[in-house]
Amino acid sequence: MSVSVAIPHSRIGWVDAGRGLAILLVVLYHSARWGEVAGMDTSGWQVANDILATLRMPLFFVLAGLFAQKWQTARWASLWRAKLSLFIWVFLVWSVIDSFSIMLGFRMQDIEGNYLAQLAQVVWSPLAPRFELWFIWALSLFFVFAKLTRLIPAWVQLTLAAMISAVALSGLELGNVGWNGLLRYYFFFLLGIHGRAMILRFAEHHRLPTASIIIVVWAVLAIAGNLLGLMTLPGFYFVTAVLGVGAGIVFSVQLARFGRLRAIGARTLPIYLTHTSVILVVCYLLHFLVPVLPAAILSAVAPPVIAAIAAAISFAAARWVPTVPVLRYLYEQPTVVAGRPTKAPTITGAETPSGSTEG
Repeated sequence: MSVSVAIPHSRIGWVDAGRGLAILLVVLYHSARWGEVAGMDTSGWQVANDILATLRMPLFFVLAGLFAQKWQTARWASLWRAKLSLFIWVFLVWSVIDSFSIMLGFRMQDIEGNYLAQLAQVVWSPLAPRFELWFIWALSLFFVFAKLTRLIPAWVQLTLAAMISAVALSGLELGNVGWNGLLRYYFFFLLGIHGRAMILRFAEHHRLPTASIIIVVWAVLAIAGNLLGLMTLPGFYFVTAVLGVGAGIVFSVQLARFGRLRAIGARTLPIYLTHTSVILVVCYLLHFLVPVLPAAILSAVAPPVIAAIAAAISFAAARWVPTVPVLRYLYEQPTVVAGRPTKAPTITGAETPSGSTEG
C-alpha cells in the first residue's frame, strides 16, 4: 500500500498546473487534427503532438490517480455521488451534443452525415465510447477497478497493469478508442494512487541535475521513437511514457507560478467537454478561407491559434455556464442523479488532504 504524506490543507499548485498543461496539450492535439480536416497542412504540428503524446495522457491519468486513494475505501454510495454519477451524466449528455457538432467535421470532408444515425450510436456509447469522451468513460471505470481490487497488493496491481500497458502502447488495437485507452493508461492511474508519496516527494524535493536528465532522456526517446518508427518496439513507448510523467511533473512544478494555468487546471472538466465542439466550429468557418489564405502561415500558426480560441471560450464557459440554472447541467449532474447536491468538480477530482473536492 502507498504511504500518505503531509501536505498543506490547500490545492497543490503544481498539480493544477500539470492538469492545465495536459488539457492545453489535448486542445492543441485536436486543433491540429481538425485543422487538417479543414484543409490546412498541419503535419508539423501533428508530429509535435505525437511526441508530446508520451507526456500528455500519461500525466493526465497520473494526476487523476493522485487523489483517488480515498475512493478505494469509500462507500459505493459516496463514490457514486461524488464521481461516477457525474462522469456518467456528462458522458451521456455530451455524447448527444457531440453527435451534432461532429456533423461539421463531416461537412468539411463533403461526407453526407445522418443526424438520426449519429444519435442512434449514443445508445451503444457506454459499451463503445466515441469522440474525446472516451477519457471520461475510462476514468469512471478506473475508479471502479481500483476499488474492486483494493485488497490486491499494490505491486501485483502495478506489475500486471504495466505489462498490459506496455503491450497496448506497442501497437495493440481493439477497434475502439475507449477500450484502447483502458489498456494503455490504467497503469498510470494506479501509479498516481500507489505512487502518491513518491510523486509528491519528487515534485517537492527534486534537484535540477536529476530533473534535467529525466527531461533530456524523455525528449530523446520521444523524438527518436517517432521519427525513427521505434514506438511499436515492445516496451519502448511505455518506458518513454513513464519518463514523460517525470518530465511532466518537472514542467508542472516550474509552471505552477502561472496563476492562469493553475486556474485552467482547476476547471478541466468543462474545458475537456467543450473544446472539441468549439474547434469544429472554428475549423468549419476557416475551411472556407483556406484557399485564399497563405498556406505557410496557416501551417505555422493555425493550430495554436485555434487551440487558444477553443481554450479561451471553453474556460469562459466553465465560469459562466454554471451560473445559468438549466445550462449548469452541461457540466454538473442533477441532484436526482447524484443523490444529493455536489460541488462543481474538476475532471481529475483535485482534492485536499482532508478529502474535500475543490472545484
